[in-house]
Amino acid sequence: MGTIRKTISLPEQIAKRLDKEAKRRKTSVSAIVTELVQQQPVKLPYAGLIDDDEQMSQNIEHILARVGN
Repeated sequence: MGTIRKTISLPEQIAKRLDKEAKRRKTSVSAIVTELVQQQPVKLPYAGLIDDDEQMSQNIEHILARVGN
């Protein structure tokens, strides 16, 4: 399996935790992120992960928030 390089932005505290854990484990941040993602269900909940109309995304988020209450 090949790899794909991604650039992400993280809150400072999360980035520090990842760096500290990678150092502790003597591994890379990429390896830790990969491990964490692999622990998640195959089907991730809707989070704007599809290319669609922005208004539709907002409507779906609003509906999901109402259903969750």
